[in-house]
Amino acid sequence: MEYLHSKSIVHFDLKCDNLLVNLRDPQRPICKVGDFGLSRIKRNTLVSGGVRGTLPWMAPELLNGSSSRVSEKVDVFSFGIVLWEILTGEEPYANMHCGAIIGGIVNNTLRPPIPENCDPEWRKLMEQCWSANPDVRPSFTEVTDRLRAMPAVLQPRGQAQGNR
Repeated sequence: MEYLHSKSIVHFDLKCDNLLVNLRDPQRPICKVGDFGLSRIKRNTLVSGGVRGTLPWMAPELLNGSSSRVSEKVDVFSFGIVLWEILTGEEPYANMHCGAIIGGIVNNTLRPPIPENCDPEWRKLMEQCWSANPDVRPSFTEVTDRLRAMPAVLQPRGQAQGNR
């Protein structure tokens, strides 16, 4: 995603279903982004073409009628939801009606519940990614840097539990 954003490409449909993971080397998994059907090229904060996505992963600015002026931060919002999917193994808002999801996301009253045992750094990153304010969301360069720093923090806890 960091590379795509460096080329001014906004994916618009980032979710676990569109991520392909190669675990041939478990110490260095490779994740590739797929399904570029909704991707658009960003030009001066205006996104060319229509804007769509998959509802639970869509940023508020895509749902509140201001979708012609969006940035790559819509992908960062979606990635926050992806982090929650990875953490819980669940689909966000699985038992909710579409209207309730839209209203909750737009009004900033709905985000997936974070398990109590979530690592504080992971929690902080998720919450910043899915902030209602796109300016508060980190760039993917910052996300990448923070994720790379996390294994050092998370590894001792995983080793103590005997699995990771």
